[in-house]
Amino acid sequence: MERKTYPVLLVVLLAASALIGCAADEATERANSQSADSGPSITTDVIYGHDFGMALTFNVYGPRESNGAGVILTNSGGWNSPSDEFIVKDGDAWRFGTEEEMAALGVWQILNPEALVEAGFTVFDVRHGSQPKFLMPEIVSHVRQAVRFIKSNAAEYGVDSERLGLWGGSASGHLSLLVGASPEVTPDGFEETWPADATSVAAIVAFAAPTDLVRFKTESSFDRPVLRLPEEELRRFSPVTYATPDDPPTLVMHGNTDDVVPIVQGRLMYDALVAAGAEVEFSEFDSTSHGPTPEQARRGVEEARAWFEKYLVRR
Repeated sequence: MERKTYPVLLVVLLAASALIGCAADEATERANSQSADSGPSITTDVIYGHDFGMALTFNVYGPRESNGAGVILTNSGGWNSPSDEFIVKDGDAWRFGTEEEMAALGVWQILNPEALVEAGFTVFDVRHGSQPKFLMPEIVSHVRQAVRFIKSNAAEYGVDSERLGLWGGSASGHLSLLVGASPEVTPDGFEETWPADATSVAAIVAFAAPTDLVRFKTESSFDRPVLRLPEEELRRFSPVTYATPDDPPTLVMHGNTDDVVPIVQGRLMYDALVAAGAEVEFSEFDSTSHGPTPEQARRGVEEARAWFEKYLVRR
């Protein structure tokens, strides 16, 4: 067989191209993982799956000193998942935004993860596919897929897979409660071979979350494609449907002047968990609408931190 030979210059160019490609990959990885000096580690755009040819991603906010526990923040507003809203680029590095910067961007600061990261939690900021392209079955499946991925890879982030919590507010609170309380439920067309406890978590915190979608659709003016479902399907995707004694310890927070998601939605979840014999607390925020003030937001974050420390941190 004739042996092929290549000009020396071509060999050199090929080798150089490979090295440049590796360097580019490493540079991209570094860019996605940098943080401001002395701040937490911030890794952006970790891919946990794909749908419709698009990557599904989350950010990871790592503390300077880890307590070994993780919190999965389901980042969703109106069942639309935003991009990097809690972090800003500072030169070549990422850092958490200030209250003023987030206020200017209209960020819902009651889910600001910075205080949890400072307390030693690793926070996974999960995005899902947004409506109207993706509807309730797909959105729930995305969040469930993210929890499975994070649990399966928890050790790589220095986190105990048995010490994970779910955290969210409004639509993301709904998703946190639903996925955390119903790990056995898989929407049609998305069956996967996972262990029965693949999406089980050790604690849940939700603020201003729709919990009974049948009643929410009837009593609110919120009309989006994601909720245009038959009553049977609305009930299927309602967290109150799945209240059982073995649900994770759950903190339900709600403002008593919320006219977007009325406080009755929080009370319905609390009452269902109490009736089931699950561990649950209800925290009512006085004179608090669906858009909390910075002071109210700080209180919400502090209560979330305390709840997760109680149930996720080993003493």
